[in-house]
Amino acid sequence: MAELSMMVYPWDLQADTPERVVDQVAERGVTRLQIATAYHSAEVLAPRRTVRVATVAEANRAHLPLPADAFSGLRVPPSSIAQTDPDLYPRFKRAADAAGVAVDGWAIAFHNTDLATAHPEAAIENCFGDPFTHGLCPSSPAARTYAIELLDAVSATNLFERVLVESLSYLLVGHGHPHELWGARLDATTRYLLSLCFCASCLARAGDAGIDGERLRAQVGAELHRTWNLEHPAGRDEDTAAALASLLLVWPELAAYTRMRMDTVTELVVDAAAAVRRHGSALDVSAAVWGRPAPTNWLEGVDIAATLAHSDGFVLESYFPTAGEVAAEIDHTLAVQALSGTTSTPVTVALTVWPSFSPTRADFLAKVDAVLACGIDRLALYNYGTATAPSFEWVRAAAERMGTLR
Repeated sequence: MAELSMMVYPWDLQADTPERVVDQVAERGVTRLQIATAYHSAEVLAPRRTVRVATVAEANRAHLPLPADAFSGLRVPPSSIAQTDPDLYPRFKRAADAAGVAVDGWAIAFHNTDLATAHPEAAIENCFGDPFTHGLCPSSPAARTYAIELLDAVSATNLFERVLVESLSYLLVGHGHPHELWGARLDATTRYLLSLCFCASCLARAGDAGIDGERLRAQVGAELHRTWNLEHPAGRDEDTAAALASLLLVWPELAAYTRMRMDTVTELVVDAAAAVRRHGSALDVSAAVWGRPAPTNWLEGVDIAATLAHSDGFVLESYFPTAGEVAAEIDHTLAVQALSGTTSTPVTVALTVWPSFSPTRADFLAKVDAVLACGIDRLALYNYGTATAPSFEWVRAAAERMGTLR
């Protein structure tokens, strides 16, 4: 059965009331809502409102009330929403149940600047020994425990049929907030090399895999220093992902380290699925955050085939300008499914309802048509609060295409 879901933030529930949000999306054919439970930083514009238009979300907080003993080490603190409006999520769930709309939880795992800043030993550490503050490292035992405990606590509320986890992977450099400054090359190759984590936990995993992590660390640092400080003829065009992939064929240590990262993330998917299923929920896993489109998910350690094999659903956030780009990402993912024998795991394609990505209704619907033409019957829309008045009506048009309009 076709499914049309929409992502929503808790501050939008407070501004518009849970009942009104549910009524608006249900009337437009939405069958499922995914509500953010633990989220990173955001400055959000709600163009359809005339009050509470701009929201600066409390960074790196849990908006869903979670038990005080949910975490044994690293922990995400509660937001003011969780503390002052504890009935918001249950009220939302009751409204959705009454309207026949399913509700899923949506949680951010390693994209947490506060935790990475407070616990540099659990953060991503580049080849030069500098910790990054935009994300935790999937190899870190403390970070891994935190992610599993977060998903366990979210699903233990018994509010959600499914839980969508995002950023359960190695995050690339290029956070976008705060103001980042670099004048040197940061293309596909240099970005990946700089993003590689060489923390103590990653080096230990490398050793277990028979990789000389310290040698690779020195090689990566030397290559970055070399290419950053050359005066390239004619300015030199930036590398593409193809140029980076070619290095894996001639740099066996880098290829092995890349594989180790993918295996590390896959182990987390297995543990996350077990935690969520223990409470009767299903686990959906988002594709890479910045390592997009799907053929470059491996940059963040996301093994699409393994994720399909061990999760209950895979979500492609196909936030691209053209329908052709959306179709290409889906086609690659379907090829991986066919080759790995994981066709029973459903794929969801997420699209933005933003005029900045789809200037016209026709542009947006071309993407919806591409999704359907590829045989995908699960469509997610991002998101309720940020849609303009005209683009919010695109939801109804998508529902007509999907066959979910009541």
